[in-house]
Amino acid sequence: MKTNTEKKQKVKKMNNNMNENMNENMNENMNEKVNSKPVTATVEVADHTGHSTLQLTKQQTVDLANENPGHWIFADGQLVNVDGLNEVNWEVVDKVRLVPGLVGGASDSEKALPTVKVEIADHTGHSTLQLTQAETVAKVQENSTHWVFADGQLVNADQLAEMNWAEVQGVRLVPGLVGGDVEVSGNRTKSPAILLVGAGGIGSSVIELLVPALERCNTRCQIDIMDDDKVKETNLGHQKFTSLEVGQFKVDALANRFEDAKNIIIDPITERLTQGSQLEYYDLVIVAVDSPTPRKIVHTDAAAWLDLRCRGDGWLLLDNNTNPEIVTSLSPTHKPTSCQIEGAIAAGNIEFGFAAVAAAGAQWAFQFIRQYYGNNTSTPSAQMSSLTHGSLPLPSPPAKVEVVA
Repeated sequence: MKTNTEKKQKVKKMNNNMNENMNENMNENMNEKVNSKPVTATVEVADHTGHSTLQLTKQQTVDLANENPGHWIFADGQLVNVDGLNEVNWEVVDKVRLVPGLVGGASDSEKALPTVKVEIADHTGHSTLQLTQAETVAKVQENSTHWVFADGQLVNADQLAEMNWAEVQGVRLVPGLVGGDVEVSGNRTKSPAILLVGAGGIGSSVIELLVPALERCNTRCQIDIMDDDKVKETNLGHQKFTSLEVGQFKVDALANRFEDAKNIIIDPITERLTQGSQLEYYDLVIVAVDSPTPRKIVHTDAAAWLDLRCRGDGWLLLDNNTNPEIVTSLSPTHKPTSCQIEGAIAAGNIEFGFAAVAAAGAQWAFQFIRQYYGNNTSTPSAQMSSLTHGSLPLPSPPAKVEVVA
């Protein structure tokens, strides 16, 4: 028989064990409650009301995506569908974005076709679409004067149609960079002597940049400006003229502007460039025209030359150091073309490719003048770019075939 004391000790031990078990259970339950706190991520949503930023669980985000079937979903910058979103590790995801899809709806057969991102520049501005191969080829054919880049390579519509669309990363359509400003006789001394052919958007901007810089550095130079066009109301806004200069010859307006310059002599020439003999006395000819004829004269007859072009926000710089085959491929016969894409100004859109190429051209000309005076410096290399889409590759010259006897 157990004594009363032993019974009491046994009951006390049982009570202590029960209390310990209860405390352990309570702690486990509390930990489970803490650990079960829902994991959320930052979710940015764009819809017809504007833009909002939310902290949502995975399920809430999936539900939101299902409520917006036309939206594209990006998880940490990666495009995913709803099923892909379900596979995302919500513990490590940083940000999810839901944005309206950049294309409209499609039939089941269309949805099966691969699409790529197609960036298009035209008179209305810039747009980005997800298009099938057939849709992209159709866009190219609708914009026959545009240049087409598939994954950075300049191609035509036929080559585009033959590509494996599943392997193409992106396509760009940009206005063909064969335009310039205006077209337009020369005679000279020594300083150096420079001829600027064309006083439109590019040419007037080059003068506005180059002359003050040369003045500031006390660098002597003779600059002749050749253009037979007069300032019109339609030139204002994208060419460096004011309403007070409307009706004046462009070259006169620019020469008058800098008539007090101490180091720079500017002579206006109200003529067109029609023959190579007009370039005979110049150390450098800068051509910034909208016509291929004077451009080709410069390429053929100038001692040193710089060719500046633009269309919309796209621009091109070539010089006498550029591979002649590249120059030829980028200089087809075409009708005179404005720096602004046709219809752009009427649509309330002005783009600034002219300003970008003028800055590159002024840099080139300034360094050429410094070289003339014996400074060890370099001019920019040939280049092509878009202000919106960045650098565009120049076409590669044809490979030379060696004939082995």
